[in-house]
Amino acid sequence: MMRTIKSGWLRLVLLLTMVLLTGTAVLAQDETPGVAQLFVTGSDVSSLPSVELRLYGRDAQGNPLDLSQETLTILQNGNPVGPIEYQGVHTAGTFTVFLIDIPSGVVDELPALQSAIENYVSAGNMAEQVDSVAVYQVGDAEATQLLEPTGFYNSVRNLFATPLDPETGATALIDSATSLLAELDALKPNPDMATSLVLVTDGTDVVSTRFEEDDLVDQALQLGVPVHTIWLDNENISTPAVGQDFLAGVAAQTGGIAVQLDNTADLPLIWNRIGGFRDQARIRYTVTMLEAGNFPVTVSLANNPAVSTETTIDIPNNLPSVVINLPTESRTLSLPNLEESVRLQFETAVTWLDGVERELTAAQLKVNDVTYDVPLEDVNNFQADITSLTYGNNSVEMVIMDDQGIRANSPIVVLTVNEGRRDIPDALDAGSGLLGLVLRFLLVIFALIVVLAVLIWLWRNGRLTNLGSLVPRGPSRPREPFAEQQQASYTPTHTVAYLEVLEAVSQLSSPIPLSMAVVRIGRSPNQANIAFENDVTMSRLHASLMLEGNHYRIFDEQSTSGTWVNERQVPEYGSQLNDGDEIHLGAVHLRFRQG
Repeated sequence: MMRTIKSGWLRLVLLLTMVLLTGTAVLAQDETPGVAQLFVTGSDVSSLPSVELRLYGRDAQGNPLDLSQETLTILQNGNPVGPIEYQGVHTAGTFTVFLIDIPSGVVDELPALQSAIENYVSAGNMAEQVDSVAVYQVGDAEATQLLEPTGFYNSVRNLFATPLDPETGATALIDSATSLLAELDALKPNPDMATSLVLVTDGTDVVSTRFEEDDLVDQALQLGVPVHTIWLDNENISTPAVGQDFLAGVAAQTGGIAVQLDNTADLPLIWNRIGGFRDQARIRYTVTMLEAGNFPVTVSLANNPAVSTETTIDIPNNLPSVVINLPTESRTLSLPNLEESVRLQFETAVTWLDGVERELTAAQLKVNDVTYDVPLEDVNNFQADITSLTYGNNSVEMVIMDDQGIRANSPIVVLTVNEGRRDIPDALDAGSGLLGLVLRFLLVIFALIVVLAVLIWLWRNGRLTNLGSLVPRGPSRPREPFAEQQQASYTPTHTVAYLEVLEAVSQLSSPIPLSMAVVRIGRSPNQANIAFENDVTMSRLHASLMLEGNHYRIFDEQSTSGTWVNERQVPEYGSQLNDGDEIHLGAVHLRFRQG
């Protein structure tokens, strides 16, 4: 009986121990991030109410994410932000650390090892003075620095000008790699750089005591550092597959790539993966409730919310804000040529978060990175002669500095310039000024006086009566009717396009032809050319289609539910429509067609 009771208690203790160990393992696994991650490397609040984040990401296999093609979800202080826009790239560079393990059994592979590292440190793989590299050697307890971080090719070549000394004793690979990972942030020449660790080793380790393989993997995942591995063939090892399996496992678990040194054709797989993180995305969003303070910001992938990251932005209380007031419909103009300057007018609004108006010490308009000085007394409403416009999209922003020495940039406004007859929206058109109008008027009057003087001189000299004989006369022919002449000389130049109604509550005939240069769509017949009166999910004026050359571009008119093309939200500068594109305006579903 006593044996049965003791046996029952023993089983219960073992069961509880297993449950506790399993729960601890699950919790540890949940705390360790996966390979798929996002990383915010910096922020910029100088363009309030817009905030810019610099970030990069990687997928579950460790490949760089193309954030220009990803839909992001951003929360600031727990609240959804305004429109999120991709603004291009920021070249931050990469930081690559080589950790080489060279026991005596790999001496024959040292030339190939040196050649592999020099291959990476060359044009086409590493961008000199943009990327940086460092070289460490595995020691008996921790890594030893052979080359401090450098951005120059010759520094690495000079390192290998002196032959490397192999380790004569056992080396602590896991201790060296794990402790080195903890030092990488402090080693980076630029804190924004994406970091990679490249292990060049035979994969064996029998002397590490401080860390284990799982510690190396967990540390790399916590820091977001992929560990790429290059396997060396050690002639003194009888079971090389053990080391190779270890290296393959570390690379796979941390988002790295594992290759064999002898397979030189595979080395570019690592170099290309590292270079893919050189450029980082610039993502801009609008703060819906602007106020000063420190605010947590969470960024995640819309299609995979588990892939997310957090950062904090600081908005000072005395920060200035400048905005160019230009309606969306006034951001497209036509010009016959760009050889001469174009005078445009702009209205801006300058405010400070604390509501205290301060003195401006500098103001400039920047058009395609060319700056134009703006008189401080005219900042709110000024004219500028622009010489840097190009056909297509042009970026325009206002830059100011106040007496506190704080600089602020306006959110970028995109002006689209088409080639054609001069047509500038009223909100932009500065004309030639009063002086130009007076000069043109005087020129016309002078021309009329000259013509009248010539006619009077001809009349007084009796020459007007002979003018008819000077005109050659040929055989007459019947004159074609005016309408027939117009029909013969007219060639349609407009774009043939229409909208198909795929889903809507309102009963509209489909297809809907697009016959105007600007077509407005919404719920209100008073504001829209195409009105879906019964669709309450649409705004009164929801979106506009504007003809640019031979293509229509769609713009969102600050609608409540937004405008979407092929399930991607239309940015502030609009989206060009192509045949077959599907458009969602609230619950209304349309398809754009262009013949």
